[in-house]
Amino acid sequence: MASIFSKLKRFLRATGGNVATIFAISLVPVSVMGGGAVDFAQAMNARGRLAEALDAAALAVGSQPNLAIADAEQMALDYIEANYPSREVGQVHSVTISVDSDEGIVRISGQSHVPTTLLGIMGMDYINVDWTSEVRRAQQNLELVMVLDNTGSMRGSKIRSLRDSAALLTEILFTGAQEPDDVQIGLVPFAATVNVGQQFARSWWLDPDGLSPIHAEWQSGDDDGAEVEVCRRRGRRGRLRCRTEEVPDTGFRTHWDLFDDLRNTSWEGCVEARTVPLDIEDLAPNRANPESLFIPFFAPDEPDSGGFSNSYLDDDDGLLGGLFDSLGLDALFFVLADITKYDRGRPSGGGPNEGCTTTPVTPMTNNRRTVDNAISAMDASGNTNIPNGIGWGVRLLSPQEPFTEGVAYGDRRTIKAMVILTDGNNVLSGSSTDLMSRYNAYGYITHGRLGVRTSSSSQLADALDDRTTAACQYARDQGIRVYTITFQVSSSSTRQLMENCASHPSLYFDSPSNEALENAFEIIAGDLSNLRISR
Repeated sequence: MASIFSKLKRFLRATGGNVATIFAISLVPVSVMGGGAVDFAQAMNARGRLAEALDAAALAVGSQPNLAIADAEQMALDYIEANYPSREVGQVHSVTISVDSDEGIVRISGQSHVPTTLLGIMGMDYINVDWTSEVRRAQQNLELVMVLDNTGSMRGSKIRSLRDSAALLTEILFTGAQEPDDVQIGLVPFAATVNVGQQFARSWWLDPDGLSPIHAEWQSGDDDGAEVEVCRRRGRRGRLRCRTEEVPDTGFRTHWDLFDDLRNTSWEGCVEARTVPLDIEDLAPNRANPESLFIPFFAPDEPDSGGFSNSYLDDDDGLLGGLFDSLGLDALFFVLADITKYDRGRPSGGGPNEGCTTTPVTPMTNNRRTVDNAISAMDASGNTNIPNGIGWGVRLLSPQEPFTEGVAYGDRRTIKAMVILTDGNNVLSGSSTDLMSRYNAYGYITHGRLGVRTSSSSQLADALDDRTTAACQYARDQGIRVYTITFQVSSSSTRQLMENCASHPSLYFDSPSNEALENAFEIIAGDLSNLRISR
């Protein structure tokens, strides 16, 4: 026994091999802890996947406020399954869905059962992670105006595709509205001019009294009442006889008066652009400020000779016709100023509405049928004047005259947005005559309403590009969220122009096909649904 006790004492006093012994003893908990870190990392990955799946489900249910609860639950489960497939680590369970229609809140909770590996040694066979997604439908109202290219290049399948895509956007927005007044949509079809609608004929803001300095500016000139030498020949070989005659002052007639004088035509609803910078600005019309008034579009009858494009009344008779024949272009403005020919005149081969090609604008409304009918009625004809369309888009969104459907700028409960689409470059045709252009929304270029005086079509297009940039900046400055779309546009400069026009590069869409166009409108509709993750 003494020997056994002696050996035991020596063993207890011995220190050799302690590290190996301690390591062996601690190996199990160290391994479990290391493996546990891996298990916990997998659990956190599963939690992130669960959060994404529940967020997607909540957004989907939130975008459909009129769903029955059973349909909402099924939609949520479908989105969860799509975003958290069975091949992923973990198994989703205990999904609960609640919808508070009054507050516009959708809340979805769920858990994921994540199996463990080494933690099982300690009796922990799985880790349960959970997540709750809450989507609150934005309480803001939406005011949207679509400014859409209806020019001749949009004919055929392009205008049909535009109608379908625009109708899809309205369907998504109107269907997602909780209350009838939550969404208001307006429409501005544009080409060379914009049509405000014939119901506004002689409205005070359309200058029925001819107060605006640009009203019928083509009627007047520096040569009114001047004396000129007129030469006439009697017979083919007769002697040329010349004498000094005074050009009569035929008086001033407003565009409204001239429409009344003509026998077989009337104003079709188009308006002319105010002088730069008011062409794109939202200055309310005011009789006390004549420059702020708008005027009806009226393309004057042009001389019968000299290569003019819009001659629809006879100019050959009378003193002014003789003046033009004898003096050439120097007498051009005398011929334009002869308004006696409009009395009981019957336009043929053109007319005062040449350049008025679009259907009327649709002021903002919550009536889906009204908007859909206006979209269906759009047609394609005429040249492209993008800034004119943008200017009227701003006026439809504005709370001021001439359209007052919009709430005040800066209203925190309202989002103001504009979608601008074009399929080509700005176009304004120059002319080698003293008028410098065909009659357009800015009148004749020679009068300087656009801010430039040139007969170069390319320089006039550049001027319209500059006004487009200014119009987009003005819209953004008012707090309007600007989306832009180019549709089958080959010009890189036009694509860049419209990208710069958007409130952010991500809000610009280049659509090279009908399918891409529909996708662009659908993305815009989704963005305008303005859902936000609140937790």
